[in-house]
Amino acid sequence: MTVDSFGPADLYVVAFPEDHVPAAVKQALLDTLSSGVLTLLDLTVIKKALDGSVQVIEIENLGDEFDLTVVEANSTGLIGEEDIDPLAADMAPGTSALAILLENTWARSLAGAVLGSGAVVLAAERI
Repeated sequence: MTVDSFGPADLYVVAFPEDHVPAAVKQALLDTLSSGVLTLLDLTVIKKALDGSVQVIEIENLGDEFDLTVVEANSTGLIGEEDIDPLAADMAPGTSALAILLENTWARSLAGAVLGSGAVVLAAERI
């Protein structure tokens, strides 16, 4: 029996003191994604202007802000307003944040084996 499975997914939100995502962070993310260890599910850039207005840039509209030509998001729209609104409220004016949903691709076969065996995950903690 073949079990289709996905690895666990994590939502990371990282705020930057600038109004943009630093180039070194972009490159490190692209390098990690190209390794196949993680799969990009969704990505959003949030910018809070000095006047307090918020600009949300979804992955399909990033353009020059974040060049993702070497990777592709498997899903989009998973990071929604209910995720973004409280984050944006806590951001300082003149800053930006990167909200990224990543699947732990390396765990797919383990997740499939656990699911296929009828096992139940009792706890999972990030340390």
